[in-house]
Amino acid sequence: MTLVFLVCLISSPGTCREEQLSLTFEDGSNLGCMMGAQPRMAAWANTHPEWRVTRWKCVPPGSAERAL
Repeated sequence: MTLVFLVCLISSPGTCREEQLSLTFEDGSNLGCMMGAQPRMAAWANTHPEWRVTRWKCVPPGSAERAL
């Protein structure tokens, strides 16, 4: 699964960009991604304190539906 999330600058909320992380789960399910996504986004946010996650979703590999 691919975790796609939109982040915006805290100092300039109109400045946003999309980030993607590849996630691997034993069952490969959307539910597994939904449960595992929050800790991964929290880890990303800890290393990028100037950004805030505003939206996110899990997308199957090879899906054309990656944009938020």
